[in-house]
Amino acid sequence: MKDDMKDLLRVFADQPSRRSVLQGFAALGVGVATLNPLARALAQASDEEVASITLMSQGGPVLDVLRATCAPMFNAKFPKTKPEIEASSATVTYPKMQATKSNPVISGGMFNDTFTARGVVEGMWAKIDPANMPNAQAVKVGLKGGEGLAIPFQQTPYGIMYNPDKVQKPRSWKDLYKPEYKGRVSLWTTNMDSYAMAGVAAGKGLNVEAGIEAWMPHKANIGAWVTSPIAEEELVGRGEIWLAPHWGAWAEQAKAQGLRVEFTIPEEGGTLWSNHACTVVNMSPAKTRLTQIYLDTWFAEDTQREWLKRTFVSPTVPSIKIPDEMHSNPAVLRPEEAAKLYRLPAIEFASDFQRLSTMITRRLKG
Repeated sequence: MKDDMKDLLRVFADQPSRRSVLQGFAALGVGVATLNPLARALAQASDEEVASITLMSQGGPVLDVLRATCAPMFNAKFPKTKPEIEASSATVTYPKMQATKSNPVISGGMFNDTFTARGVVEGMWAKIDPANMPNAQAVKVGLKGGEGLAIPFQQTPYGIMYNPDKVQKPRSWKDLYKPEYKGRVSLWTTNMDSYAMAGVAAGKGLNVEAGIEAWMPHKANIGAWVTSPIAEEELVGRGEIWLAPHWGAWAEQAKAQGLRVEFTIPEEGGTLWSNHACTVVNMSPAKTRLTQIYLDTWFAEDTQREWLKRTFVSPTVPSIKIPDEMHSNPAVLRPEEAAKLYRLPAIEFASDFQRLSTMITRRLKG
C-alpha cells in the first residue's frame, strides 16, 4: 500500500467501520485523489460516535476539580462522550505518548513548560482551533514558539520546599549546598528549572549547563532522585529529605494535607512554571474537536476559581482575582508578582533536552 494511502487511513485509526470503507475502495484500485473527498465526508463524524476521550492529568486535588467541575460541564453538552483521565506525570506518560504517536491512546492533557516545548519541537501537538476553545482566548501570554499549539491554564512559582522541623527557611539557592545537608536534598533529572536557578545563583543567568557544573562539588547532598512531585513531598514531609526545589502550589497542597512542608522563593528569585493544555496529532477530526472543547472547560471561570481555592495554583485567565486572604501565601501569584519571576527559554531547552539530561546523569548521578 502506498504511503499516501497509509497516511489517509491513519486518520481513521479509531474509526474501524469508516477505515474499512476506505480500505475496500482502495482494494478496488480507487486512488487517493478520488478518495480524499469521501474521506473528508467520513471525517465529519457525529460527536456522538466518539465514546470517550483520554487525557493526562496530574493527580490529587487538580484531578478532583476535573472530575467535580469539568466533567459535568462537558457532559452537559456531550453526554455520550466520556472524558477519561489518566493520572500521571509527564515524565512517565510523555514517552508512552511518543511511542503511540501514529495511533494515539491519550488525546491530550496538561503538560508543563518543558514537556510542552518538547511536544512543539517533536511535532506532538495538533493546532488548536479557537472556535473549540473560546474560554482560552482570554489568555494572552503563552509559551514562546508554541503559539497555536498550547495554551497555559495554570501557573505557580518554582522555589524551594523544605521541612521546617529539620532546617531553617532557606534564603538562597546556594543553601542547598550546605555540608550539613549531605544526602538530604532531592532533585529531578528531567526538571531544568532547578539547574537554571543554580546557574542564576552562580552568576551565569538561566544557564542549565552552568547550574549542573555548580552542583558537581555538592552532589553528595543529593539523597534522592525523583520523578513524582507527590513522592518528593512525602519524602520531605516525613523528614527523609529536608529540602527540594519544588513547585509552590504543589507544596501548599501537601501542607494542606498535613505534611510538614513549607515553601519559599529564595532571594535570587524563582521561575514561573506553567501548565499547558495540549491536543495530540493524528486523531480524527471529531475526536480532536471534542478534546479541545473539553480542554476549554479548564479555562472556565468556575474551574479557575476552584483550582485557586483547592490547589493554590494561580489562574491564567485575567478576570480571576486573587482573594485578599491568599495574598500572603508565597505560592499564589498576582500578575505583578508573576511578572518578576524568571521564564525559562523552554523551546531552546527542549531542543537540547537529551544532551542536558545525559549531562545531569553522568555528572551528578555517577
